[in-house]
Amino acid sequence: MKKLCAVLLCLSLLCAALVLPASAAETPRRPLVIVRGMDFTGGLSYDPGTPDQREATLQLDAKGVIKTVITAFGRFVTGGKSAAIDEILDYASEALYVYGMTPDGDSADPAVSSFYYTASAAEYPEFLTWRGSNEEGLLQSSIERYGAENVYFFKYDWRLDAGENAVYLNDLIETACRDHGADKVDLVCCSMGGIVTLAYMNDYGCGRLDSVVANSSTMGGTVVTTELMQKKVYFDDGAAYRWLQSKLPKYNVLWSFAKKTGLVKGVCKFINFFAENHIDEVYDRVITPTFGSMPAIWELVQPDEYETAKEIMFGGREDEYAGLLAKTDRIQREVVSRRVELLQSAMDEGVKITFIAGYNTPLTPAYPGAVYQGDGTLETACMSLGALTSEIEKTLSDEDLAVGEAKYVSPDKCVNASTCAFPEYTWFIRDVPHVGCLYGSDYTELIFRMLELDTQPTVRTWSEFPQFTVADGSQNLTAQ
Repeated sequence: MKKLCAVLLCLSLLCAALVLPASAAETPRRPLVIVRGMDFTGGLSYDPGTPDQREATLQLDAKGVIKTVITAFGRFVTGGKSAAIDEILDYASEALYVYGMTPDGDSADPAVSSFYYTASAAEYPEFLTWRGSNEEGLLQSSIERYGAENVYFFKYDWRLDAGENAVYLNDLIETACRDHGADKVDLVCCSMGGIVTLAYMNDYGCGRLDSVVANSSTMGGTVVTTELMQKKVYFDDGAAYRWLQSKLPKYNVLWSFAKKTGLVKGVCKFINFFAENHIDEVYDRVITPTFGSMPAIWELVQPDEYETAKEIMFGGREDEYAGLLAKTDRIQREVVSRRVELLQSAMDEGVKITFIAGYNTPLTPAYPGAVYQGDGTLETACMSLGALTSEIEKTLSDEDLAVGEAKYVSPDKCVNASTCAFPEYTWFIRDVPHVGCLYGSDYTELIFRMLELDTQPTVRTWSEFPQFTVADGSQNLTAQ
C-alpha cells in the first residue's frame, strides 16, 4: 500500500507539473499597467475628482457646422471674404475651447484636466462594463484574463508634457508593486502612451518593468505633427478619396461619383488654395492656442525637424512661449533624440519589448505624408521605428525592396522592416485600426502572448502570429 501511495503521489505531482504551464497564462506573475493614448471624446473633464466632474469634449457637431457655413455665406454676401473667414475661425476656436493651452504649455482653463485612476481596476466598477476595441477592449480582456485586482489603467491629461505625466505613471506603477508585493510590472503603452512610457524610462529607469508592448505607439514620433507644426497643410485628392471610403463606406457610391466628376479634386484644390493664403491666420487664431501650445504635440515632432518647426511656429516669439519650449526642449533632448538608446538600454537590462504597427488604413488627408501607409491615425513607419513603407494602394519601389533582408519584406510588398530599430521584435498587421484590441480578438491574444513569455519574443516565436498578418473585421489574424 505504501508503494501504491508513493506511485499515486508521484503521478499527482507529475500531473500538476504538466498542468501548471498551461494555466500559468491565467495567473499573472506581475501586475499589468495599461497606458492609454489620446482620448478626444472622453479623456478630459471639468473639475475632475469632484462632485461636479463632467466631460469636457470637442464642441463640434453637424448642426453647428451647417449653421456656421450658412452664417458664413451670409456674412460673405454682406461683408466680404474676411467676414466669412472670421465666422468660420470663431466657430473653430469655440469648438476647440476645451483643448486650449497657455504659452507655458498648461491648460488655459484650470478646471479642465483628467481624472486619474490611482488604484486597480477592482476599485472602478465602470471598467467591468466596457467592451468594444482600443484601450477599453484591452482593459476588459485583461480583467477577464488576470482579474481586476491585477490590472491598472493609466488615464491622464494627454495634452501635457510627457515628463509631467511620467510622474503620475510612476506613482501608479509603485502602487501596483506595493499592492502585490511585486518588484516589476508588465506594461502596454497605446498610441500617445508611447512617449509617456519613454519619458518614464528616462526619468525613473526601467527597474520596475518586465515586459513592455508598444501598441500603435508614438515611441517613434509622428509625421503628422512634424509636418503640421511646420504649417505643411496639404490635401491630396487621392488620399482624401481613400479616407472618405475608409471612414464612410456606406457612401462609397457618392464618393466614387465625386471622384469621377472631379469634385474631390476641386474641393481639395480649394482647401489648399485657402490654406496657402490664410495659413498664418488659421494658425494664430485656432491652431497655436490649442494644439500648437500642447507639449505633447511638440514631443512627437521628429528630432531632426524640431528646431525648424519651432522657428516656423514661434519665430520672434520665443520669449512668449518660453515655458512651453522649456518643457518640450527637455523631452526632445533627453527622450526623443535618445529613444532607440533608451529602448536598447532597457533591453540590455532584461526588459522584454515588442512593437505592433498597423497599415493599409488611410490617414487623415491634411498633410503631405498622409499618402503613405498608416493605421488611420499614425504612420506605420513611425510606429515601427523606421520601416520602409509604400504609399497606400501601391507597393515599395525595387530600390526599397532590395534594402536589407528579404525575410523582413511583407508578402504584399508594402512594408520592409529591415530598417526598423528592432526588426526582430516588430509585428505588422494589415487592415487593423489604430490601437486595435477588439475585445476577445486574436489581436489582444497576441499582446497577452507577448506579455506572458519568459524570454524576449521575436517574430519567429509563434507560427500563428508571424511578423506580417492581416486582420478581418473581428480582428482575427491570419498569416499573409
